[in-house]
Amino acid sequence: MYQSKNLNRLSRNLSSSMQDEFSRVGIFFRIFERVKSFSSVESKRKMKGSDYYNGKTKLMRDIIGIRIVLYFSDDIAIVYSRLSKLFNIVEETIDKATETNFEPIRINLVCQLPLENIDEFKSIVNDNTIDATFEIQLRTILSEGWHEVDHDLRYKCRDDWNNSSDLSRSFNGILATLETSEYATLRLFDQLSFRHFKSKNVIAMLRTKFRLRFESFILSENVSALITPVILKEYYKIDRNEVVKYLFECGIIMPLTLENFLFLINYRFIKNTHLTEATPEVLSSEFKNLVEVVKN
Repeated sequence: MYQSKNLNRLSRNLSSSMQDEFSRVGIFFRIFERVKSFSSVESKRKMKGSDYYNGKTKLMRDIIGIRIVLYFSDDIAIVYSRLSKLFNIVEETIDKATETNFEPIRINLVCQLPLENIDEFKSIVNDNTIDATFEIQLRTILSEGWHEVDHDLRYKCRDDWNNSSDLSRSFNGILATLETSEYATLRLFDQLSFRHFKSKNVIAMLRTKFRLRFESFILSENVSALITPVILKEYYKIDRNEVVKYLFECGIIMPLTLENFLFLINYRFIKNTHLTEATPEVLSSEFKNLVEVVKN
């Protein structure tokens, strides 16, 4: 009989690999993983009907589930793009918002297990109605709580909402309010970074502009002296999403301190001679190698 505890190690390994990748670039996130219990598998089969029993038309594809919760909504598209390079996505459900309806927006990805894990998975599951895949859900931190309530107290209890479509719509409206709040949060940080730019507060501007989890915000006196108002403006003008995408794509592994970040972004985007000369040799060598990686 299938036992979920035997898949826990595989689930944790998948989760850890993603956690390492996202921590490397400093985005703000939380990650959760779970394996369906035997009773949950049977409950889903009953809910979905006979298809899951005979395995002829549909296989269960979310025996392992990983949820990535992002602090900022503009990181959703960036993380989706990165996941598409890390895993083979075999199915996706990405809802589009409409002007007239309040509906939950799902970003659910079904991914093929890495080749090195498929034999292990099949030996544990031993069930031809369960596919060798796992599901990734992308959420924002403000919507995460709403989705948890929706899943446990509406999706699983549909009969409780019969003849109450008005309340169901109102519940969806709460999510719409949260989405508006997410947009307002981004605009708030844009305004805050602009204020720090105008007041020439270098560290605060960089922190609020790029919204990354830096290991250290300390700048040496030498580097601080090089960040003139003109150079600070160059950093302020850079598109934050392009920077995060580059951090993913270049594959750099270095302590993500604010100072190292300044050197890397100068090397890639700004190309100021004085900052280039001040870049430690060990980083300069790494950057030169990264250019070859990106070009290829």
